[in-house]
Parts: sequence; C-alpha cells; structure tokens
Amino acid sequence: MTFHELRHRIRREPLIATSVLIPSPMVVESLGRSEFDALLIESEHTPVGIGGVEEMIRAADVHRKPAIVRVPEVGVHINRVLDCGAAGIVVPRIDSAAEAAEVVRRARYAPEGARGAGPGRGSGYGADLAEHVRAANAAVLVTIQVETRAGFEGVDEILATPGLDAVVIGPFDLALALGVEVGGGEHRAAIDHIFQVAEKNGLAKGAFSFTSDDTRRYLDAGARLLFVGSDLGSITAGADQAWADVAALRAPHDTLVGSDGPAVGR
Repeated sequence: MTFHELRHRIRREPLIATSVLIPSPMVVESLGRSEFDALLIESEHTPVGIGGVEEMIRAADVHRKPAIVRVPEVGVHINRVLDCGAAGIVVPRIDSAAEAAEVVRRARYAPEGARGAGPGRGSGYGADLAEHVRAANAAVLVTIQVETRAGFEGVDEILATPGLDAVVIGPFDLALALGVEVGGGEHRAAIDHIFQVAEKNGLAKGAFSFTSDDTRRYLDAGARLLFVGSDLGSITAGADQAWADVAALRAPHDTLVGSDGPAVGR
C-alpha cells in the first residue's frame, strides 16, 4: 500500500477532496487526473459494496490519488475498507464518546487500538504485513462526523477521544437534527462551536461544502479537510452549462412561430 501520510498532511495544509457517489472505477480513475488532493468514496449513501470499494481504491491508485472512504456506520466496514487500501476513513453520525472510541479501536493497530492484522490489499496481501502494521497508525487518517443532536450535545467528550485526527461537519444533517435553517445564524453558531471544541482538542476541522461561499468560510475558519462537491454534482453542472451554451447558439436559428404558422428563418 502507498501510505499518503494524510494524518500528517492535514496538520500542514488544507486537504481538499471531492466525493465520488457513482460506484464506478471508471469515474474514480477519471477524477484521479483532477487537481483535487484526494477522492472521497461514498459508501454511506450509495449502493457500493466492499468489493466495489476495493476496485474504486485500485482505480485511484492508477494516479496515486489518495482514496478516503466514508463508511456507513461504526462497525466492520472500518477495518475492511482499510484492508482494501483506503488512505483514511470518515465515520458518520457519531453520537457519543464511546462510539468515537470504537472508531479508533477498529481503525488503529495496537497499542492505539485493536485493529486486526490480515492479508488484505492494503498490506500487499500479507507480503508487507509487518511494515504495514508498523506504518499504518502514523499514516491513516481517522475522521468522524458530528451531525446529530446527541453528537452536538456531547461534542466536548466526543472530540476528546485519543486517536482521532479530524471532525467533519455534515451541514444538512446537523441543521435537520437541530431544527435550524441551513446557513442561518443558529446553524453557523453550531458549526463554530464544534470547530472551537475541535481546536481545543487539537483536531483538524473539516466539512462537506457545496458552494464556493461555504468553502471560503470554512477555509477562513481554519478548516484543514474539505469535501467539495461530487461527481454527480459535476455531471449535472456540466450538462446544464453545455445546454446553456447550445441554447445560446441555437436561439438565432430557432423557428419563429407566428399567428399564420411557422416562419422559417429571420
């Protein structure tokens, strides 16, 4: 496995990734040519299974692009995607310090955790197991999301968990959980509070961002881990722009329809 040292990198500079929702190695390999620092493979809100995750990580490796995986929940997914060669994980909807500790336990080898060592792709199918175990704890990025009411209320205890690297805001889920308007004053205050607690505990601040204004605001707040847009968003935006270009070019050539029927030309 290529260790991308993301755990160290986010301490030096912002890491800007984009999300991949389409469960396709072709999409990952294509986006691997982009200028994004990393790709986030989405397995919380997509049908991609562990076999698909492995193929998508392999596609990212074509361009030596770090692949981070958002797993569905705390559990066996963590060890499995790391065995596939993920450079980091994002674990959503953390409600308690006990859940945060379980994330670390599953993601870090002893003595920091209790991750099982096996002959997966990440360790060269066992050929590099000893070296992999030695280096993984120092390199692999372990990130959680605070986006529920319970998580928000317990954020001080959650973010004090040893072994975490960053907290990522899920802005829409956080707004839903707190019953506030996305982007409103209460929403921004909640995000600022989470960021303040993260800073107090030495964790990198992160978020999912879908507009340039939000990205600017997060960077101004000192964010070090941002997931900006997605493959689906880029496809839709590209299609909309292509159609707008066609519509502008076609307008002078459109058939004019008057009361006496169609008139060709102008």
